Amino acid sequence: MNTSRIKIIRSKRKTIALVISPDATLTVKAPIRVSLEYIESLILKKKSWIQRKQQEILKNGGPVKNKEFKEDEDFLFLGNIYSLRIQDCKEIFLTDHLYFPRKYLKKPKEKIISWYKKEALKILSKRMDYYSQITGWKFKSISITSAKQRWGSCSHNGSIHFTWRLVMAPIEVVDYLVVHELAHIVEKNHSSRFWDKVKNILPDYKVQEKWLKDNGRRLVI
Repeated sequence: MNTSRIKIIRSKRKTIALVISPDATLTVKAPIRVSLEYIESLILKKKSWIQRKQQEILKNGGPVKNKEFKEDEDFLFLGNIYSLRIQDCKEIFLTDHLYFPRKYLKKPKEKIISWYKKEALKILSKRMDYYSQITGWKFKSISITSAKQRWGSCSHNGSIHFTWRLVMAPIEVVDYLVVHELAHIVEKNHSSRFWDKVKNILPDYKVQEKWLKDNGRRLVI
């Protein structure tokens, strides 16, 4: 196994998690007290699964390259591709292209993520309100995060969080994640009852779930 693609992060968490990132790196999230020997034995035990996941990434075009913020570079928004136009405009805006102020080129990634977050909050707030009215599942609040490994989460008090990256996916995928997290308000785990509730609202949810599995790693800047 390529050890250059292994990263270990220790924290106060209670369990160990193995995560394959978009660049095919294996990240091991482990409790502080877990020994390196145990981590190494777990990696060895899961070697076949890890290599299969890494090979899938490399087979599908390899690691995702970071954006360079050059003219005509492609950016995703709600599943559509927009070419970048760098101009002397005041703010980022979207029409037939994604227009990006030249003055932002000093910190382009920071600026574009800020824009995505604002757009995500507007779109997701509307979709949450829409599906909340249909289902009767009431949420407390919505927030946009910079999470890299989770698309969304629902806290015990009904606060729902989504990563800004979700707004790059098609609206059908956005709706699936909205319904998924809203369903957690009434079903806290992924039981058969949970999936029945999701399917009752979105009969084709597995199509969107597969889209995320196949394309999710591409939703990065």
